[in-house]
Amino acid sequence: MLENPYRFDNATRGWVTRGGKRLQQIAVLEGAEEFEFGDGPVAALLVHGFTGTPQGMRPLGRYLVERGLAVVGIRLPGHGTTWQDLNTRTAEEWITAAEEAFHQLAARKEKVFLVGLSFGAAICLDIAARYPDQVAGFVGLAPFLFTRNPRRFLAPLIRRIAKSVPGVGNDIFDPEQRELVYDRFPVVAGHLMLRFGKKVVAELGAVRSPTLLIHSRNDHTAHPSNSQVIHDTISSEDKEIVWLDRSYHVITLDVDRDHVYERTHSFIEKRSRDAF
Repeated sequence: MLENPYRFDNATRGWVTRGGKRLQQIAVLEGAEEFEFGDGPVAALLVHGFTGTPQGMRPLGRYLVERGLAVVGIRLPGHGTTWQDLNTRTAEEWITAAEEAFHQLAARKEKVFLVGLSFGAAICLDIAARYPDQVAGFVGLAPFLFTRNPRRFLAPLIRRIAKSVPGVGNDIFDPEQRELVYDRFPVVAGHLMLRFGKKVVAELGAVRSPTLLIHSRNDHTAHPSNSQVIHDTISSEDKEIVWLDRSYHVITLDVDRDHVYERTHSFIEKRSRDAF
């Protein structure tokens, strides 16, 4: 695998070449910005999905902060800019961004919960597997670890002959809602995303945190079996799946969104009452 020619410089919060030369900053799409709300003792780290942005998590963040939680919604490297930018990123960059945000919250909050949408749930599960004693709980919203699409077997080949294919975003039943997402799917990064999902499946047994999974039976992007596999494999004794019937994949924006917000807050609130 070719080495990524860029690295993220924490001191300047920007991308530089391996030799240290600073790159021209890529503009972030309007609405795709990271967010941080509230200052309560209990925090929720919100992680969006692949090719998506924090926009898909912002309404949930607003809901949680209005109920006393501190909320941080990160933007994964390569997201909210261009699909070409995402094609230059690595799974190590995505997990580093989330892990750094988690540790920063853990250093100043009594409890930290991880909330991931789609592929964001895979990133949260990786953190929960490696820091089981520090994660207060995990909420997986339409989690995506693997696909049943037969084209997955062609991913290694496709990434060598094409840079992108038509996008798969906006899997939303509600006609009035739109997800801020790329209209092209970057296949190089997509291949890395699928490989990372396999890694997470292999480490699910290390997850011991209380877990809530919310998934629509009508999800066209992340097959509902993703949630069932997670539920059946993790070591958590406190775990539950909530099934939806009116929404598609982006359940934070879709018809059942209010129910998603309520169940997410209830899950966190019941497991952190001693912190308030």
